[in-house]
Amino acid sequence: MDTLKQQPQPEIKALSIWTTVVSLALWLALCIGAAVMLVAMNIRDAEQGLTQYGDTYADHLNKELVSSETVLKGFSALFGAVGNTDPEIVARYVWQVIESNPQIFALEIVQRVPNSELVEFVAGKRRDGFRNFTVKSFSYESDRKWQPLEEKPFYYPIVFMEPMPPGSEDILGLDVDSVSFLRRAMRESLLRQAPVASHPFRLVEGNLAYVVFCPIPESFRRDDPSMLRTTRDELVVNMVIDATKLVEPVQLPVFAGGTVLVHHKDFGTDDPGGQLLALSGEPRGPVETALFPTFVYKKSLATMGEPFVLLVKRQVGWSDLSLGLLALMAMLTILSSVMLVVYLRAHRVGRLLQIENARRLWQLANHDSLTGLPNRMLLMDRMEQLLARMRRQEKRMAVMFLDLDDFKKINDAYGHEVGDRLLKFVAESLRAVVRMDDTVARLSGDEFIILIEGVESLEAPAAVREKIQKTLSQGFLMGDHLLSAQASIGVAMFPEDGDTPEDLIKQADMRMYAEKPARTGHLDPT
Repeated sequence: MDTLKQQPQPEIKALSIWTTVVSLALWLALCIGAAVMLVAMNIRDAEQGLTQYGDTYADHLNKELVSSETVLKGFSALFGAVGNTDPEIVARYVWQVIESNPQIFALEIVQRVPNSELVEFVAGKRRDGFRNFTVKSFSYESDRKWQPLEEKPFYYPIVFMEPMPPGSEDILGLDVDSVSFLRRAMRESLLRQAPVASHPFRLVEGNLAYVVFCPIPESFRRDDPSMLRTTRDELVVNMVIDATKLVEPVQLPVFAGGTVLVHHKDFGTDDPGGQLLALSGEPRGPVETALFPTFVYKKSLATMGEPFVLLVKRQVGWSDLSLGLLALMAMLTILSSVMLVVYLRAHRVGRLLQIENARRLWQLANHDSLTGLPNRMLLMDRMEQLLARMRRQEKRMAVMFLDLDDFKKINDAYGHEVGDRLLKFVAESLRAVVRMDDTVARLSGDEFIILIEGVESLEAPAAVREKIQKTLSQGFLMGDHLLSAQASIGVAMFPEDGDTPEDLIKQADMRMYAEKPARTGHLDPT
């Protein structure tokens, strides 16, 4: 019916739901990106913190080890110079260094004794006051018990130990060469003529420890014939280091997810036999382990041939993150996202209202406010479009000019309200008569225009006119009365009667007035 098209009005598009979704997604991506950057900074800080922690730990251990090595070399030189001539000086020296170096468990002297001189050597030690002295071996690596002495060319018993707390006299006479890990370290020390550390082992007291061997650097003479030697490799000084006390001064608690390990380089990091120190912080959960990286700090301790390696691991976890700041960012993200959604919705509603207002203004500007039919402006635009199409398609078009008979008399007799209802009735009747593709418009007052496309002959407009008259004559109820209407209709044909909207309307208007009979609207009581 009314398929009128107008020149395009300025487009105002409402925000689609996808615009809201994309905007929110971009904002959330930006917020998440900021959170990821913060987490990355926290992880980087954790890595840097591990490096600082490891350096501090390594510096302390190196300091203690260098101090111990210095004490060992000093003890070696002192014993080489003084020997057994003044044991009080040696003992006083040992107590002084242990007081300032609590990690030193004991200082000892190991002497090489040939098998052929073993009996004489033991007898001499017993004459010196060690009544129960004997050369023996100990199974450190198995059942930790004293074992019978095996036959071999040379023995390396401990002949001096300081301090010697009550109950430790049995250590004197222990054949160091019978303990495999001590034998390896001692022989390497004799070969290199330098301090060498043994593998870690557990003291009788239960603490982890290791022994550092250092040859006495020069020959010396003593009054004791059993200890008189001329070769420098027959006496060895050793120092027992208590690993537990080695790290006691470190004021660095192991952080959560952290592991501090000092192990001998001859062993793997997971081999307990080579671990001198193993400390662990609160373990991380499986989620933290899956989400966050693990950083490793590794450094060789720079003493005694660097046999020990410091290994510090740090599993990053929730406690390493700025959870307060992340929670604040999350709250701000949620709040800002809600505000963004509210704003976008308000903007969308505003745009919809703007579109609706524009549509209403367009409707008011192009349609008759009473009947809802296109007005003169929209009609002329529509006719231009139809005429252009009819020319391209070489088809005909009918323009029907309709004018109500005696409308002024009806208006005067029954009032404007009845006149308005009559106009609405006519508009609805005309819409019902024509096809969907045809156009019905109100030109002005009681004048209407009907555009019929693709007319083949004059019979088609005549049939439409007959339908119109019949429909109008049926009238409509006005209170208790039936009010009917009649109309005069003129028809102009394109292209016979003109090829412009003005010419066609003028021709149809003239024919309408030429055929207009003297008719009046009337009331028929029912």
